[in-house]
Amino acid sequence: MNGIESLEPKSVWRIFGEISKVPRDSGKEEAVMEMLAEWARARGLSSKRDAVGNQLIEIPATKGREDVAPIVIQGHVDMVCEKNRDTDHDFTRDPIRPKIEGDWVTAEGTTLGADNGIGVAMGLALAEEPDLVHGPVEVLLTVDEETGLTGATKMTEGFFRSKRMINLDSEEDTGIFIGCAGGRDSLLTLPLRRTEVPKDGAVKRVSVRGLVGGHSGQDINRNRGNAVRILARLLHAASERVEVRIASIEGGSKRNAIAREAFAVVVVPSDPAQPFEAAVRETAEAIREQELNEEDRGMDVGVAAAESDSCFGLEASRRILRLLLAVPHGVRAMSQAVPGLVETSSNLGVVATDGDRVKLTCCSRSSVMTSLEDLTVVHRCIAEQAGAEIEQPEGYPGWRPNLESDLLAVTRRQYRERFDREPELTAIHAGLECGLFTEKVPGLDIVSFGPDITGAHSPDERVSIPSVQRIWKLFTGVLEELATR
Repeated sequence: MNGIESLEPKSVWRIFGEISKVPRDSGKEEAVMEMLAEWARARGLSSKRDAVGNQLIEIPATKGREDVAPIVIQGHVDMVCEKNRDTDHDFTRDPIRPKIEGDWVTAEGTTLGADNGIGVAMGLALAEEPDLVHGPVEVLLTVDEETGLTGATKMTEGFFRSKRMINLDSEEDTGIFIGCAGGRDSLLTLPLRRTEVPKDGAVKRVSVRGLVGGHSGQDINRNRGNAVRILARLLHAASERVEVRIASIEGGSKRNAIAREAFAVVVVPSDPAQPFEAAVRETAEAIREQELNEEDRGMDVGVAAAESDSCFGLEASRRILRLLLAVPHGVRAMSQAVPGLVETSSNLGVVATDGDRVKLTCCSRSSVMTSLEDLTVVHRCIAEQAGAEIEQPEGYPGWRPNLESDLLAVTRRQYRERFDREPELTAIHAGLECGLFTEKVPGLDIVSFGPDITGAHSPDERVSIPSVQRIWKLFTGVLEELATR
């Protein structure tokens, strides 16, 4: 485990290291759930699974605290599986390789999975710390959070009994999270017709690489470049000088991640191929110098020879670019209730070519449900104008803040006592499962907190070691106060 087993709290890092050994891509959590069920059996703990695959592990109360009202500790076991292009890693069989870099734990060329593996480890670590004081604990481990909150959405009714919940899926230790955005996806499919490559055509491959990317909710306000949108702009600028026919276009890998890379194979006339390359590079340089922040200044745009025996026609290629440039991307509105919080946004996450179809996946979020519905209408209207088919699967609700929460009052008090400062009360512009749980369990009292995690959903993901220690103190302090007051 590259030394992480020596970190404090040892039980948390040891369990996180064990989880990291087992592949757990979204929708493919069976192996890790079986490992965790065996972990529970080895400790004499009761566990059960529901129909969708969620697991509930019960940790008995400290002796003498059996009559305290139970609390459910919740986290998701799946992770976003992203790697650098030059990293040899198979997420279906290879373990994540954590490593220590200063005060941080990161992974070797891949996402780390601290989102939300470190939260899962904290919940389970209660069973390995006999000196801690707490009432009855239910540890709820959900599946497929990252691709659609599936585990929370389809959780069996009555799966847990607690009326209080601590969600450990937040990523900033400066505060307590008391609300989150709802979300809904839009899947656009543009049917087109392919033709043969013109005899005088030169086939080129255009690549956009080197962008930071990041979480489509938490990082959407950081003005990070979206490789798909930038690639569409480069091709559109070039098409104003020469004829550009698209053979294929691919970019992004996750609906909820800002696209870091994008690629297109295009056909341009042989004679003016040089003006095409010049237009691409000039536009890329202008975007780099005038729009990208320091994080993304390493953007690399390449143009190279390629091969293709077919392509879309001129008008079809223009339709592709118009659609990519028309769909919303970025912040749409800031919250009027919580300063600095993004209220509404949309992420152009993935574009892919499938034969004679080009497919787009967009992820929209808002803490205001009418604004979220407005975004779904915008996507439908754009699809209709472009002649594209559109699917919009059922979304998920937001989590409305409750400032009168008893659990919040306890958590704030523990935060002040342990860190000698007032915690920020904030909402997150991302889809926590809390909204679904409050919908399924009326009256459920929830708070969410967690250690500092940066670069989530990208190979730059890392978790702060001192922050894990701080959050562990807060977490166990809350449980002790609830069990002793």
